[in-house]
Amino acid sequence: MRKELAELNGAWEESGVIGSRIEIDGRKITVLWRNAPVLETTFKPETTENGIELRLRSTGMRYAGSAADYARIERLVYKDGCLEFVEFFPISGESRSVLTRTENSRYGNYEIADEVLKDLQGVWKAPNSFFELVIRRDELRLNGRTTHVHVLRSKSPYEPPGRYLLADRDPSVTEWEGFSRFEYDGQRLRTRMLVCDAPSIEYVFEKQPET
Repeated sequence: MRKELAELNGAWEESGVIGSRIEIDGRKITVLWRNAPVLETTFKPETTENGIELRLRSTGMRYAGSAADYARIERLVYKDGCLEFVEFFPISGESRSVLTRTENSRYGNYEIADEVLKDLQGVWKAPNSFFELVIRRDELRLNGRTTHVHVLRSKSPYEPPGRYLLADRDPSVTEWEGFSRFEYDGQRLRTRMLVCDAPSIEYVFEKQPET
């Protein structure tokens, strides 16, 4: 059992799907939906004919700030290197998925490269628009709203070097004020305004000279 418990440590996701993610550290387990924690609890392992079943102390999943659970975990079983994840939703009923180990962080196949923040300090504007982006240390201000950010570097060997993503420190946040994450190529910040029922609009922000 000790060997199996060691094998459980780490992160688990459904391949090719941005949805459920499970992180296990010893007997602690965190369940996430789209990278936002919905359950943090402990578990006891139990050997069954179906594999090692993780008996969770708590099973209700709840969004941050919500007063009620939106679903519960019916079963979580480890077998043959996979986690069978069974949920129950009050309206739609039971849902099953199979999670496999992943090396991805909550940001995906990226690593934090905050050393690049020093190159992003200042005021950025998109020509022929009224949009202005201000970056001070790790704070980003856009349209009067401020958030904290990380710079991300892709770990993919196929991604060209020198390209980065500017992402909210909260990995569950993938857009700001209607804009997608910003891409930095060493000179400009590129993003898209997300438009419902229409093609997105690309904006290119250029750094303004200091005054």
